[in-house]
Amino acid sequence: MTETEERPHHDETIIAVKPGLGAAKRSSGRPSRTGRRLPWLGISAGVLLAIAAAVFFVLPSWVDERAANAPVEEPAVIEVPEPAGPVLSDEELAALEARAESLLADLLPQQARLEALAAVDWGGQQWVRYEETARGGDDALLGDAFAVAVTAYEEALDIGARLLARSQEIVAATLDSGRQALEAGNAGLAIEQFDLVLGIEPGNEVALNGRARAERLPEVIALVRRGDELRGEQEFDAAADAYRAALAIDERWAPARTALTAVMAEIARARFGALLSGGFAALAEEDFEEAETRFRAALQMRSDSAEARDGLTLAEQGLKLDRIEMAEARALAFERRELWDRAIAQYTEALATDATLEFAIEGLARARARDDLDAKLVNLIENPELLLTDTVLSEAELLVAQARGIADPGPGISEQLARLDQLVVAARTPLPVQLESDELTEVTVYRVGRLGAFKTTQIEVRPGTYTVVGSRRGYRDIRKSFTVLPGREVTPVSVICVEPI
Repeated sequence: MTETEERPHHDETIIAVKPGLGAAKRSSGRPSRTGRRLPWLGISAGVLLAIAAAVFFVLPSWVDERAANAPVEEPAVIEVPEPAGPVLSDEELAALEARAESLLADLLPQQARLEALAAVDWGGQQWVRYEETARGGDDALLGDAFAVAVTAYEEALDIGARLLARSQEIVAATLDSGRQALEAGNAGLAIEQFDLVLGIEPGNEVALNGRARAERLPEVIALVRRGDELRGEQEFDAAADAYRAALAIDERWAPARTALTAVMAEIARARFGALLSGGFAALAEEDFEEAETRFRAALQMRSDSAEARDGLTLAEQGLKLDRIEMAEARALAFERRELWDRAIAQYTEALATDATLEFAIEGLARARARDDLDAKLVNLIENPELLLTDTVLSEAELLVAQARGIADPGPGISEQLARLDQLVVAARTPLPVQLESDELTEVTVYRVGRLGAFKTTQIEVRPGTYTVVGSRRGYRDIRKSFTVLPGREVTPVSVICVEPI
């Protein structure tokens, strides 16, 4: 038996080493990285237990049986090739490892983002290549082939970036398709398009809003169709209500807004025509105020309407004549009732319409004179103390004479004249006043004269206010005032100097 035949069979198994990787491991002296955990790698504990049982209980008997029956051969000699590239230093390997792990850190959130965007549904072969490239990077990282891992991760990140850009293009194009379908009234297609967007971006506000509009679109279209039917039946108000109801559901539905604008224009045309017809009918009935109201409302709707302007001119002319006649009649009625301020207002209004109206000019002058006379009479009657002065009393007598010259004075002024005449007579009638003194004081009454010294004396004076002065040698003068009013008894006035100097 040769030395080779005597060697145990388990020594014949030689572990092959990948070119470049094993050499790098051996030269680096770093521990194995078979324990690295990646997102999609891992072995179940149950599977490991099953494999271990097979190794310990099944594999030995199978190996023994194979060894007994197999022919004895020379052991194969496996040559380990030289590394394909240069052997890297520990620092270079560490830098590559750090770079690979940094790229992996960038790749993981990109993967999560693409999965959230459901790239598996729309990515096609790009997505398959993305997964395979990323997985290849993971395998290389597990085998410490850091340069390979770096290349794979960089390629995967580039593919992922293109997929992300493509997702935005898909979203934009699909949103546009959804909007077009919505505008065309195709609710089903619009919902389908917006659902595609929401499959990529579940929180896309435009798609959510568009889908909500599409869900309500059949009801909106039905209301617009109902409005069109009512409009065809000349039921414009009801049609407008239907269009408004559609816009209340979807205010952006252009057909409803266009139809509402059109039907409101028809309603305006009908209302304008009704105003013109009503205005001319009011003119025919000489109801000029109603005609003016209607024509003014018509001009507010169409300021360039010649018909409305002509109608308004006719209404204003009719009103002018009516107002002049009414102003004259009312002014004369107020004069008869001696309501001079209201008569003045009527004449003034008539003159504002036409400043050449003779009746208004004469009536205004007459009413103002009577109003002035009335005011003076009322003032003297309500304030009779004004008659206590000679000047006012003289003016009052002239006023009474003037009032008596009025041809048709009326009951009001007649009563005022009688009352004022009584006040004037009373103001002219002297009344007795008793004065008392001490026979030592010299008494003087202004506007009456010097009375001298006395114990008692009586004078007669017209109603008014008088001043009495008493003087005595060696004493301070005394001064008093007293008032005499018609119909009132005057208390005796005492005039005695009592304060020595």
